[in-house]
Amino acid sequence: MDEHTANSVVSDNAADNQRLLKRHRARHTKSRDGCYPCKSRRVKCDELKPACGTCSSRGEPCSYPRPRIPSKKPPRSRREETGNDDRSLLPDSSAPSDGGSPLGLIQPLGINATLPAVFSSQSNHWHGALAMNDLKLLQFFHLYTAKQMSLHPRRAMVWQRIIPEFGSKNQYLMHLLLALGGIHMITQQAEANRTGGFGDSDTVDLPIIVEHHQRGLKGFREEVSCISPSNAELVFTGSLLLVGFAFASLKIQELNSPTETPEEMNSATENPSSINDVLHLNWLYLNRGISSIVNDQWHVLKASRLRQMVVFSHGDEFWKDLPFNAPSSRLSHCSPRLFKFAEGASQAVANIKASLNALEPTEDDLSSCSGTPTSQPSASMTQDWVVDAQSGALDILDTVYSRILSVLRCAATEKPADMEIQLDFEEAAILSWPVLLPSPFLASLERSKHNCLHGHSLVILAHFYLVNTLVDTWFLRGSFESGILKINALISTLNESQLSTFMLWPNEVMNLPQTCTP
Repeated sequence: MDEHTANSVVSDNAADNQRLLKRHRARHTKSRDGCYPCKSRRVKCDELKPACGTCSSRGEPCSYPRPRIPSKKPPRSRREETGNDDRSLLPDSSAPSDGGSPLGLIQPLGINATLPAVFSSQSNHWHGALAMNDLKLLQFFHLYTAKQMSLHPRRAMVWQRIIPEFGSKNQYLMHLLLALGGIHMITQQAEANRTGGFGDSDTVDLPIIVEHHQRGLKGFREEVSCISPSNAELVFTGSLLLVGFAFASLKIQELNSPTETPEEMNSATENPSSINDVLHLNWLYLNRGISSIVNDQWHVLKASRLRQMVVFSHGDEFWKDLPFNAPSSRLSHCSPRLFKFAEGASQAVANIKASLNALEPTEDDLSSCSGTPTSQPSASMTQDWVVDAQSGALDILDTVYSRILSVLRCAATEKPADMEIQLDFEEAAILSWPVLLPSPFLASLERSKHNCLHGHSLVILAHFYLVNTLVDTWFLRGSFESGILKINALISTLNESQLSTFMLWPNEVMNLPQTCTP
């Protein structure tokens, strides 16, 4: 082969290689894991191994970086693909907060409203992104608490829609809403632990719930101090949330006085403030405070979105002409507690009235009624107002008991079920007795000395507490049984056999099951 021919063959081979390289590059797609030589020359790599096509054609060594571990994404559910993801009801936890205010991002029920100015950072002490605990509380309120606050459909709708909407626009109401959901979460878990049932162990700690309650209470106090038609709905909403929390808190040991043993209660009788702590009478005044709000703003509330919470179909006049007793044959399908109550309620009130009429206080009782050493006429006058207050409270007790027994008598079906009776109890407003109590009777519960007169007031209070044990709702269930037990302990320190006898019937009713057993 001559020199010219050899040069021609070399030129043809080089041209072929160049054409192959061009075709090779033209077929490449975007290279993400190419070799180091191709990356350094900023050319596309076919990522063939152990040596890519480019390095092979050049006769150069080829090396690759370590392979990347691909991220595994969970498969998307059909709900996500159709855009019906429930998580869209809650804000994205990765979204930036508005001035560090997580509650400002909460939009219950997916309300697409602009964030109000009340959620600005100046009015909030929160820091960082939306707390997961707050999301848990909010979710629990929507899934469980709001649905179990009332059996009446329209009132239930207020709890499920209107109250959360108010909370989304008012910081202190959102705090109170989260606190109510939180204490419901704790009581539900405690009930599951007690009965051995299944409960969600991932609960929110009590200090976090109490912190929400305290912040909400602070804002509520500021609003109620300047109540007017413009904020009447909001203040009334706050009152409802506060009362629900107060009822439920009565059965939370950490939120109540640790004084439990008879010895400790005996020492507490010498200290009036300790007695009040044991009985936890503040909830009584809280209920009476709601009535003042309703009375002052009645013209606004009766036409507001909360009107279902203040209007009941069965008023006092509905029960006045009805018999006081209920036939036992109609109650055979009721719970044992209701059956026992119907059997003895009338006689229980009559026994206390007879005892009060025959009451002749001792000299010690008379002197202690006045609080200071005084003459006999002054002590007698004090004894008179105490007895009058107790008589007034007994009249209220008589009225409330007659409502309950009339509900049992006038049930829609021949053998009413518990759910039917519970709904009628709600319509009869049997839980309104704290509002009806005369103020002097409340004063008699805060006496400076624990004596026989005070003991009669405690007995009457225990019979009122029994009313609340008949209502089977989560925030009342178990709350007032403990109050009756505390009254038992206080009365036992008086060594008054008659007062102890009056407590036998409430204890018997309280110790029976609240629901029917299959």
